[in-house]
Parts: sequence; structure tokens; C-alpha cells
Amino acid sequence: MTAPHQGKTSSQHAIQQIPVSLQRDFITVVGASHMTLMEKLRGQKGNKMRFINQGIRQTRLYPPASANDATQRIFLIFTEDYERPLLDAVKDVVETRYGAKYRELDSIAQLLDFINLRISKKREIKQLDFFSHGLVGTIEFGYELDKADSYRMRDAQAQMLKPEAFDLSAKIHSYACRTGLGIHADVHVSEDEDPLYEKSLAQLIANTAQTSVWAFPRRSNYDQTYGNASDRAGLANAQEKTKADAQAMKAYRRRLSDYQRRLAAHRQTSKDANAQLPNETAPQTPIRTASAQDEALVRHANSRDGNDRTIGYPLDAEGAVRPVRAGDSPTGVPATLREYKPL
Repeated sequence: MTAPHQGKTSSQHAIQQIPVSLQRDFITVVGASHMTLMEKLRGQKGNKMRFINQGIRQTRLYPPASANDATQRIFLIFTEDYERPLLDAVKDVVETRYGAKYRELDSIAQLLDFINLRISKKREIKQLDFFSHGLVGTIEFGYELDKADSYRMRDAQAQMLKPEAFDLSAKIHSYACRTGLGIHADVHVSEDEDPLYEKSLAQLIANTAQTSVWAFPRRSNYDQTYGNASDRAGLANAQEKTKADAQAMKAYRRRLSDYQRRLAAHRQTSKDANAQLPNETAPQTPIRTASAQDEALVRHANSRDGNDRTIGYPLDAEGAVRPVRAGDSPTGVPATLREYKPL
């Protein structure tokens, strides 16, 4: 944050002038993701890609990056256990398609340095979004991987955040499990039990960064990254509709080209630039049968399928179909993101 200055109206009164920074950063942080033994045996790679695909979706939703970098989209990713071809493909998507800066991280210290370096660069973070695993009191950017300890954010690391790196109206979102819970509840929080929100990692981050934090007191659920049940059930029908629409448009263009060719010949023969073909009108543009939602679902599926064939992972260049939502446990606390204001 640029240094504020004061102007005095009298010896008793001072006006504190709050600087307005025009250099804004919107930052997505994607954690590493392990695969269970069963997922590896079955070749199920969808879960491994959930943080990346959600991060791409969030990057797409940020304000567009400006040519002079006054507004930046930034995509940060912890690299452990992500293969190089996958990382290269992610880099290409966020840079080429979304105009974002891409950086790789290999420790929590590198993340903290990147955030706090906004100060010397005279930039401010407007929004910061974390996509990763989490436990009560920790954001796990390398859960169950060899570098889990060096990738972990807990109270000691959160207290290293500098408030000057954040815009006065900045927001931080943690989509890790139970960042907003202050007790080690696993299944249920009873009515007479205090969730200790004020002792949660979310509240600590809010106090340190001096900005609002939105986090789940429950586990987070990434199950709709590839669409909800209705989306998945309707995909085959959406694909049929978009295919039929494409074929209809192709046929229409052939008819239109033939009509325009014959119309031009007729006008030349009749020496009348406004002449029309007798008993014939131009073909009508076909009415689409696929909705915008149908077309979006097909784009998502085509991107995942194409990348699965080329790099072996269902990378979705469109981003996740739907956002992260609250999970089922522990019950007794809100099933939604909760706001933690700095104290």
C-alpha cells in the first residue's frame, strides 16, 4: 500500500488521507493434489484435477487483465506431484486464454514472499482465493504428499502476512475444509458446544491481513467441479443437440452459398442488380435447439476429453462447471461460506 500522508486544517485537527492504489492483483492459489491408491489403480484422475479446474474457473471470473498491468490476474500453483506436461498445459491456458500471470510454488514460504512482495512492487491484492485440502487450523497445499510439511499454512505462517499487501476492501476466500472452524469437530457440533470461530485459521488470517476472509466451518465439497447430477445426466442430450445444430448450420450454409451463386447469375443475365430469383427466397437460418447451458456443458466436456487424450488428465480450459460448496460435516455449523472480519 502506498504510504499515506497527512494535511492539517488546524493545530488540533489532522486529515488522514487514505491512498487509492490503481495497481490491483486478483490471485488464485492452487494446492497440490494426491491420488489415492484406488484412484491410481482405476486411472481416475478427476479428483486430482479439481483444484486446478476450480482455480481456472476463478481466474476466468476475475476482472479482465489490463494491457498496462494495472489489473492483474495471477495463477499460483504448488507443483508437487503434478507432471510437467500438465503444468505446461495449465500455464498455456491461464496465460493465453485468460491473460493471467502464471507462477509455480514449491513451499509455503514462497507463497508468503509472493504475497508480501506486493508492497515493494506498489501493488495491492484485491482478491485472494485458495483451492486445496484443509484441516482444522491448517490449509494443506500438499496434503499426504512428501512435501506436506513445507506446503502447509498454519497459524505461524498466517501471522507473516502483511496487511499493507492488501487493498482496504480486499477479500480472501478459502475453499479448504474447515478453515472457519476453531475446534476439532469431525462429525457434529452440538448446540451447547462453541465452534470457537474466533480461534479459527480464517479469523487469524483476517486479523493478520486486516481484511475479510470467507471460509467454510464445514468440510468443503468439490463434487460439482464437473457439474451437478442434472448437468451430468443431461450431457449426452446436450451433445446430441449441439451436433444436430452444427449439422443444420452446415447444411444451411451450403444452401445459402448455392442460392447466392444462382442469384448472382440471374442478376447478371437479367442486367438487373435488384432482381430476385422467381418463386424462390433465401434460405432461413436454422433455429438452434441447444440452449446456452447445453453449449457450455459440451465445451467443458470437449476440453476435458481432448486434454485427457493429449496429456492424460481432464484439464478443463473452461474451468470448473460449478463452484465449490459446503460439505455434509460437521453438522451443527453453517453449510455455507462464513465471513470472518478482522478484529
